[in-house]
Amino acid sequence: MNTKRHANQPIVPQVAAETWRALVETTEEFNRLAPWEWMHDSHVIGLRHPVTKEVLLGSILGRLRQVFGLLVYRNDAGRRWLLNAILNDGAPGGLEDEDSAFEQDLVKLEFTPKRELGKEDRAILDTANFSPAVKRGRVWPQFRSLAPGGFPWYLTQTEAETLLFALPRVAAVARMMQAEPHAWDDHCDGQIGFVPDGFDPGAGALRAEQMEWQPMLPPPEPRPEAVSLDDASLAELLQLPPAKGFHLELDVAYANFPVANAERAFFPKLAMAVDRASGFVGGFRLGEFQDRDGAKVLGVVLRDALTQLGRRPESIRVQRPRVEAMVAKVAGELGIQVMRDVALDELNCARESMTQRFNRMA
Repeated sequence: MNTKRHANQPIVPQVAAETWRALVETTEEFNRLAPWEWMHDSHVIGLRHPVTKEVLLGSILGRLRQVFGLLVYRNDAGRRWLLNAILNDGAPGGLEDEDSAFEQDLVKLEFTPKRELGKEDRAILDTANFSPAVKRGRVWPQFRSLAPGGFPWYLTQTEAETLLFALPRVAAVARMMQAEPHAWDDHCDGQIGFVPDGFDPGAGALRAEQMEWQPMLPPPEPRPEAVSLDDASLAELLQLPPAKGFHLELDVAYANFPVANAERAFFPKLAMAVDRASGFVGGFRLGEFQDRDGAKVLGVVLRDALTQLGRRPESIRVQRPRVEAMVAKVAGELGIQVMRDVALDELNCARESMTQRFNRMA
């Protein structure tokens, strides 16, 4: 697949033509089956990859007649996101609501109108000699990969093979549910129906008694990286005079706009520090893709803000438990109290203004 790309555009992964042909053919079979007619997205289907042994969780979309397709969640981040959605009414389970949407980890098949396809999508379908069926409304398959903090991007060879493995097995479960619609009735939320290892969808139908039911809980949210300062920076900040009544509002969270990266575009962490009394922005900076928690960029902003303001605050005010955990150690080293506030009015106002400016420039 050869398509022109801009100099700052991430590289589109290369996938073997035979993989695309097999995947698109399997996708067409899935569309003809239309499992969303009787399956709900809460019917989570468990799979174990035969090579990596990774647990994959499949969820069929389309019962609400808005989005049609299949999501295959992977890794702890993906499983955590899906299981929280099922068990906790979508609550992020430790990660703040504003950031949870950026933490999905999955490969996705979605059926869309042709107008929603990009040139890379059309090139993939040309490779597979795809032609949409008129009787199914001329919908087109679109494939995407989502990773925590990453902009939705095109599949790698490994991701395409994962979807090719998952699709016929999810379809086998859907056919079983069509024949035995009460197969899920005796299993509560959090019990995942696994397709048995070694099941061959081409060798025969799946029966309800073959399903293996396992309770699953969301993996715990990992503790975020702590902010640290080098010895020289710490010594310089300790020389600053403490200031009674000076409170610094501090935060780091995903920005709502993507930036370019060699692998894929990503949503960076935006760190900000604002003087509560005056609303003066003492520092702001976007993090790098590798700075997953934003600890590095938060440390830079904290150091720059205190240096620019020329004093140490009485307290650092934070809104998120994660940020509190990230700055607790360095704040203690600087003799500054960390306090949590329901709202950081000055900082949130400044951030909204700043992100609007970034979006206009994009």
